[in-house]
Amino acid sequence: MNPSPDEATSIELLQKAAQCYLEAGWLIEACRVWEQIGDYHQAAQTYEQQANWQKAAQCYQKAQNWSNAARCYLMCEQPQAAADCWLQAGQILQAAWIWADKQKQFHRTQAQLANIIPQNQTQAIEIELITARCQASTGKKSESALILREQLEPLLKLPQKHLYEWALTIAQVLTRPDLTALIYATAYRAKMPNACKEWEKWAISTLGDATGIPKEESAEELATYEFEVVSVNRKGEIIKRVWHQARYFSEPLGNGIDLEMVYIPGGTFIMGSPEDEKDSQSYEKPQHQVTVQPFYMGKFQITQAQWRAVANLPKIEQDLNPEPSEFKGENRPVECVSWYDVVEFCARLSKATGKEYRLPSEAEWEYACRAGTITPFHYGQTLTSQLVNYYASYTYAEEAAGEYRRETTPVGSFPPNGFGLYDMHGNVEEWCADPWHSNYEGAPNDGRVWTDNGNNNHSCVLRGGSWNFYSRYCRSAYRFVCDARALINNVVGFRVSCGVGRT
Repeated sequence: MNPSPDEATSIELLQKAAQCYLEAGWLIEACRVWEQIGDYHQAAQTYEQQANWQKAAQCYQKAQNWSNAARCYLMCEQPQAAADCWLQAGQILQAAWIWADKQKQFHRTQAQLANIIPQNQTQAIEIELITARCQASTGKKSESALILREQLEPLLKLPQKHLYEWALTIAQVLTRPDLTALIYATAYRAKMPNACKEWEKWAISTLGDATGIPKEESAEELATYEFEVVSVNRKGEIIKRVWHQARYFSEPLGNGIDLEMVYIPGGTFIMGSPEDEKDSQSYEKPQHQVTVQPFYMGKFQITQAQWRAVANLPKIEQDLNPEPSEFKGENRPVECVSWYDVVEFCARLSKATGKEYRLPSEAEWEYACRAGTITPFHYGQTLTSQLVNYYASYTYAEEAAGEYRRETTPVGSFPPNGFGLYDMHGNVEEWCADPWHSNYEGAPNDGRVWTDNGNNNHSCVLRGGSWNFYSRYCRSAYRFVCDARALINNVVGFRVSCGVGRT
């Protein structure tokens, strides 16, 4: 329900008052006003600046930013409240770690683990580390140390901060500096931020010497951003809102135009559609397990402004039309670009930046689209026109028919998925690097481009659906065969990827 004109004016005045308090350094008064008008996220961030962890946690909780609420509750030593927040977010393994590490509820934790089937590689490692944490404090230190050592190789492929923090905690409980050193070495090899500095600090405080510890390689610092992820039921009703955080870097393209590249953590997922998924097709089968290495993917589909900036760079193999799109708009996705055009775009961008930009493999695309989900869409059981730009006059499940816009929309107009990527369903279809294969028989399980037995000179794959596609063609698993790489169409665009290390 929208506020009345008088209410809107009152809220605007209070917002100005809060800003004045902030500029004057009266942070507590600013927070009080933000809470009064329901801007709990702003209040929480300001409470954090004051190290008022309990108030920050309470405000994050009211904003349903469960992960930040849990973090702040841990800072003020309220582990049960932190665990409850993780449960609200549907992250039972994060809660289980708190039960084991902070509350020493080992039997409860192990009973919960027995009922959990990991859905991806991250969850598999989390279960192993939580098991090791329980064993470390229940007279099974040798078993715990063995599990910890066995997880070093999987940790190398999944550079996620919380996994390393858990592993280091277990090594500390075991009083095993040798394992601690191995974990830091693994973090260094995985290019975890600040790994060398933390390793050196630990070595000096524990061993009195940091000889032989490598220096941090020069690398771009990754910025972070927060975003809300929504899930819907079969009626298209939002049933869950969860705040996530992602890391990214910005590639300057000139004239104030940037390309934002989001870090996609590596992991294992099930590619393809299950037999019982509505409108699933034979060419989406058989389902198979794929392990994807970490990579970067464009936060948005390439825009017309970004296309023009790169199209004006020196030619590599072929000319590029700087204004190819039918639906004009600086922040709309570029369309009417062929696969060959896109390859030329990536080549020019790579030469200009010194980084290897490319189209994603089909496996990378689906992994990034799903973002840990197994439902037909990353939003859940269906789509609505409030979430996606597609041909919403036709429905998929029990949702009401929605708006059919008949054109593209500016990128980022709708909520992102769990990795922080926008428009993975609809708007424009996206080129992938792979040639077309009629099914997944013999497909690689490592996420690479599948070139074997493909028609490399002609057909290739498009993903994600478009503004002119029914919802069934926007599913995470749906694959569209394009018989000509030279295709020019106003439903076809792309986004770029690059590998971790990037140079």
